[in-house]
Amino acid sequence: MKIGDATPDTLMKLWARVEPQVQKARAMEEAAQALAAAVHTEFAESVVLARVFLTVPYLALLGTVEQFVRRLAESAGVAGELKATTPVLSLLGTHGEEAEWNDRRRSKEHMGIPLVSSAFVDTIPMIARLLKELGVPLGWVDSQDSDIIERTMGRAAGLFFVEDAAEATDHQGRKIIAAQDFVSAYKVKSVFGTGGAYTGGQIVVLVVFCRERLERRLAERFLGLAELFKDRTKSLVAMSRLFAEGYAH
Repeated sequence: MKIGDATPDTLMKLWARVEPQVQKARAMEEAAQALAAAVHTEFAESVVLARVFLTVPYLALLGTVEQFVRRLAESAGVAGELKATTPVLSLLGTHGEEAEWNDRRRSKEHMGIPLVSSAFVDTIPMIARLLKELGVPLGWVDSQDSDIIERTMGRAAGLFFVEDAAEATDHQGRKIIAAQDFVSAYKVKSVFGTGGAYTGGQIVVLVVFCRERLERRLAERFLGLAELFKDRTKSLVAMSRLFAEGYAH
C-alpha cells in the first residue's frame, strides 16, 4: 500500500497489529523494531526505510553503541564534550528494503548521534531541523533540562517534514537530507518524522523515508500512531529497559 492511500482507519488497524508486540516487549528496542517493521511492511509501496530513535543518556549506552558514539565524537572533535548525561539520539528500531537495514547493529552511520551541544547539532542539518520541528529548542541540548522538553513539547506529538528530499535546504543552504547518494539511489522523495517526549524528558521519534512525494497532511496522519506508541512504551522508558540485551528470558 502507498501512504497516499492510507486512511485513519488504516493506521488504527496497523496499530491493532503492532500493539500486542509492544505490550509484550521486554525492552524499548523490541517495541521500536516492531513499529518500524510494521510501517515499512504495511506501506512497502512507499516506504524505503523506517526507523525509530530514542534519546538515551551516554552512560546508559551498550558497549558497541558507546564505542560508535565515542568514535563519532572523536572524528568530529567533540569527544571532550561527552558527559555521562549527554543525550544520544540512538537507533532502536529499523526496517527497510535492504537486509542490513533491518538490524540496528549493522548501521554504519546512525547507530547513535551524541547531542553534545547546540553548536554541534547545528552542523547536522537533518537533526537540527528534526528537533526544531518536533518543538525542541536547541538550547535544551546545552542545558539538558528535562523541564524544558516537557514545557515546549508538551504531550502532543510533533511533526518533522521534508517534502522534497533532493532539494530542501536549511538557512545556510545545506541539504536537509545530507545523504544525497541514498536519496538518489533509492529515489527518496519525501521524509517525515513524528514523535514526542516522555515524562523524564527523553524524546522518541519515528522517521520514514518515502519514494512517494507526500503532502504534509498525509504525514500528519501518523501523529496519532506516535502518540499511541509513546503511551504504551512509557513504562519501559521509565524503568530504563531500553536495549534487548539482558532481557532474553
